[in-house]
Amino acid sequence: MNQIDAFGEKIISKVKWRFIPFLFLLYFVNYLDRSNLGFAALGMNKELGISMIAYGALTSVFYLPYFLFEVPSNMLLNRYGARKWIARILITWGIVTCLAMWVHNYWQIAAVRFFLGMMEAGFLPGIMFYFTLWFPQRERARVIGIFTSALPISLIVAAPISGWILDHVHWFGYSGWRWLFMIEGIPAVILGICTLFYLTSQPSEAKWLSAEEKNWLIEEIKKEDVKKKEHVKIKEIFSNLRTWRLGIVYGFSSVAASGMTLFLPMVVKEFSKGSNTLVGFLMMLPPGFAAIFTILVGWSSDKTKERKYHASGAFAVGLIGLLMSAISPNPVVKMIGIILGQSAVFSFMPPFWALSSLFLSGTSAAVGMAIISSCNAFGSFAGGFGSGYFKSIGNNALLAYYACALLIGLILLLTLRVKGEKKVAPVRER
Repeated sequence: MNQIDAFGEKIISKVKWRFIPFLFLLYFVNYLDRSNLGFAALGMNKELGISMIAYGALTSVFYLPYFLFEVPSNMLLNRYGARKWIARILITWGIVTCLAMWVHNYWQIAAVRFFLGMMEAGFLPGIMFYFTLWFPQRERARVIGIFTSALPISLIVAAPISGWILDHVHWFGYSGWRWLFMIEGIPAVILGICTLFYLTSQPSEAKWLSAEEKNWLIEEIKKEDVKKKEHVKIKEIFSNLRTWRLGIVYGFSSVAASGMTLFLPMVVKEFSKGSNTLVGFLMMLPPGFAAIFTILVGWSSDKTKERKYHASGAFAVGLIGLLMSAISPNPVVKMIGIILGQSAVFSFMPPFWALSSLFLSGTSAAVGMAIISSCNAFGSFAGGFGSGYFKSIGNNALLAYYACALLIGLILLLTLRVKGEKKVAPVRER
């Protein structure tokens, strides 16, 4: 490694240690608040008289505003800066999560979930755009891998805690599922306030970097942007076929990802025949393995500079696992299949997001990534209704439904033409 390379590596390391632990914590809390409905349902559905199909619709309501507001949110983040906008997102979604403690009927919890989706919209694509401002392409899959491992890790931590709260926290006459929303909503508000003081919107504003370090980082990111000669205009992004294709792939992944997050506690409870606390501990297994695979896949993708087949391979493993779980009557095999399925939908994300940033830069990256993420929201919205319907038929039908979603995503990925993937080069639709 020459002196210039050593200087650059030192700067990248400094940026990683500055941002990744903090952003990891934000995403941890984000997924905690998004997924706690799956555990709350173990007590909430009976208390509020919510049927399985109605619950499926309830999980979908969250994603409708996601679909509508992802693009506007990222455009506002690009305009006002990540520090202010991400802080706003955190504070408002935390407040809305806490309000769920006082709902008394189905329509009230549906309204809370709708506004929660509206407040959260733009968080994930905003962070993905933020990474393009601070990290060169060669570093992104690893960075995204560490960042997105917060999803399964949040489930590892939340599963036993949520199960315990449901069974043991009934303070002041309120049910455990109500306290679940309050206890898990407060950290978002606190972290939102911290974000205002800690986050730096772009390298030119980084007081914790020297002038020489800032100039190196700005020039390094600028060199990659220059190579992406297509600098697609915002209006052209909406008609770019590759952007929408990636969005559709992400949408099908979300059918499985969001469905498993919100329905698996009920599936596991039925075949384990255990208490809520036991279900909580069993639900630590799938995200535990998923966290490991997510980091490893991100590392391998950056090391080989290959994106498409890493993402496709994750889908293939998940497809096999879910089919195993759907077909086998053995509870152990079912659990192994669920572990593989959930590991797949998380570990595909690092190479997938690195792939999407190969041909987007600047404002077009903010808009393009928001379009892709909004398709994720649409997939989750559609997946919620489908999950409720297939869960009413049976657990095996539900797992097969998720497998079909991954199969379609796998076909779309394998048939995607990626030009110049091993070097940061523009990608043209043909």
